[in-house]
Parts: sequence; structure tokens; C-alpha cells
Amino acid sequence: MPLIKRPQYTEKILQYADRPSVKILRGMKRSGKTAILQLLQEEFLARGVMKKNIVYMSFEGLENAAVTDYQSLYDAIAARVTPGERTYLFLDEAARVYGWEKAALHMLHDFDADIYVAGSNGAITTKNTLAVLEEHHELFDVYPLSFAEYIAFRETHAQAEDIQRELVRYLMFGGFPSLHLRAYTQLEAYTYARDVMSAAIWNEVAGSSQLRRADQLDRIIRFVFENVGNTFSAKFLSDKLKGENKEINIETVYTYLERLENAYIVSRCRRYDLHVGEALKTQEKFYILDTSLRYAMMGFSPDTVAAALENIVYLELRRRGYDVYMGKLGRREIDFVAQRGEDRIYVQLSSDLRGGEARDDYSLLMSAHDSYPKLILTTEPGASGNKNGVRTMNAADFLLRREIV
Repeated sequence: MPLIKRPQYTEKILQYADRPSVKILRGMKRSGKTAILQLLQEEFLARGVMKKNIVYMSFEGLENAAVTDYQSLYDAIAARVTPGERTYLFLDEAARVYGWEKAALHMLHDFDADIYVAGSNGAITTKNTLAVLEEHHELFDVYPLSFAEYIAFRETHAQAEDIQRELVRYLMFGGFPSLHLRAYTQLEAYTYARDVMSAAIWNEVAGSSQLRRADQLDRIIRFVFENVGNTFSAKFLSDKLKGENKEINIETVYTYLERLENAYIVSRCRRYDLHVGEALKTQEKFYILDTSLRYAMMGFSPDTVAAALENIVYLELRRRGYDVYMGKLGRREIDFVAQRGEDRIYVQLSSDLRGGEARDDYSLLMSAHDSYPKLILTTEPGASGNKNGVRTMNAADFLLRREIV
């Protein structure tokens, strides 16, 4: 099957090629990290690197099961290194090797090595791991296909439809690369997504943390998925479960949520008080790392499309390197405040996405009294406009643009 080209990642990672650092790709299972490692290998071959100087080891299957700790990893690589020649080393799911970071640091010093590592577990970048590597590491977050990547692949390998219809299909099927290599039915796609999530939960949440109450975790996941785009309250969920005779304390709720974050199943979006100028520790939101997970678990419903689109916009901002918050302005909230270095952008999803009572989105954004770009996203085809610096744009057009403003 053809590899999906992902220049958004490969071009960025290759900027750090041949530097004395470990390039770490992290993200949820089946988001395409292994494929990116393969694309990087192809690029080095195209640059003239000899095949014998490219070493790839995966720790997901049984092929390298004997490599269990940093010493055996170091020895396995040392046996394949050609003295006096640069080795390009690729380690897939390296966190399954105890102390892999110690081996990587020694290999940087002892061999002429350029090292690339991938992992779908938060253990790949724990504080202890990064402390061992010191300044010798670069981090790259890998997400499932963006809408732009999805469209590019559809135009190359399938029959792309109208952009608005493709957006609905993308909302329903999500961005797992494997789901777009051939024509899957909805049932097949959601079975695949459920399998991915189940594997992540078992390997990265339950198996690694001695989970005893799988029913509690299942209920928490369902609650988070049902409330995408809504402010999360651990107390509300705890009280709700008590009423169902399924008691769970608030600390346990947050423990499970942290484990789901470490497995890259959900992502936490904190509130940012624009008047005070700092992030808050209460009333955050949670988004799913791929919208297909929600539908695979709970079935597709048209009344969830607005929340799914909000989820996709959040992920798109994260893909583009922004730290993303929901903005607090007194008692009002801006959907997203996205910060990247000195740059900031405000993004509001128009009330037409949600139905119900309309809101004055323009007035809300103008109440943020600064000169940062402000954007209103709508589902109206061809929507375009600029009023006093507040731009209006169709959501699909926004997702397809490489630069936001």
C-alpha cells in the first residue's frame, strides 16, 4: 500500500537532521508515526545515504523481543554500526525498552549516529526520560491526518467530492491514515477505530497501571466523549455515578483522565483568563485525538457534528504548533485562544454551528481589546469577510489553509 506523504512533519523533522540530538515522535496509536519514520528513511536514501547505514528496529512485535533494556539495545545497535561511518537509527515504540534513553545518549556519544525515536505512550517523554537526554532531544507531536492531508490523499488516490461533503466524511471517519488507503464502510472504519482505542487503553492505560475497575474507566470515557466542547466537571461526574450506584471519587476521575492523556486518546484544553493574563486550573475542556473514536464508541448522530467540528478546529490549531486555551472574558468565553511564541489568534465557531440561540460572535471577539488576529468560523459555503480586523471564514477553507492569517 502507498505511504501517505506527510511533508508537514518530515520537512520539520529534517531541519534537525544530523544534529547531535534524539528526534522523538510522539502521538496516539496508528496516527502515522511508523510511516513518518519510513518516509524519513526514504529521504535519506534519496540523499545518498547507503542502506547499510540505516538501522530500523521496532519493539511492537516479537522480532526484537530479546532487546529489553538499555544494555541489550546498545549491544544490538553496536553490532550493526559500521565504524567510521554515520548511522541513521530509527527506533519504533522505544519506550518498551527499559532505559532506552540511556542507550540513546551513549550512542550519540560513542557512535556517529543520527537518532529518531517514536512512541505512542506518555512514557516516551517522561520528565525522567527527558532529564537523562538533557538538551539532546527534540520533540515532535504527531496527529492523525489533518483535513488538508486527507483531501490531498483523496485527490491522489480516490474520487474526491465537494469540499463540504468531504468535510462531513472526514468528521465521521476521522484521520487515521490506514482508513484512507482503501474504501472502508462505516462499520469497518468504526471497528478499526474501536480496535485502536482498545489496544491503547489496554497497553497504555489498563495494563501499565493495574486497572481494577474497567467499568469506571469506560464510564469516564463515555462521559468525556459525550461532552466534547463542554466544560468538564469531575465533581459532576462523580456525583452522577454515585446516583447510578457506581461510586467513584474525584481523585480517581482525574487519575484516569491523566492516563487517557498519556495514551494520547484525549487532550486537555485549559481556560485562559484574558483579564488576568494567565491559565486557570479549573473548568477545563477535553477533546478527542480523533473524532472517529467517539462515533466508534457511541455511534454517529447528526446533532454531534458541531462538537466534532470544534474538536477538529482544536486539533488543527495544535497541529500548527499553538498552545490552545478557551478564553475567559468575565462571564463570557471565546472558544479558542491560540498562543505560539509571541503570536496569538482568537478563534470563535459561529453560533450557526451549534443551533439554538444565536450569539453575537463579532461583539465577543471585539471585547478582547488588542490587535491580535480574530477569526469567526462558519459552515456557510464561501463565507468571507473582514470587519474591523475580525475575519469570517468557512470552516473547511480554514482547515485547508496552511497559514491561518
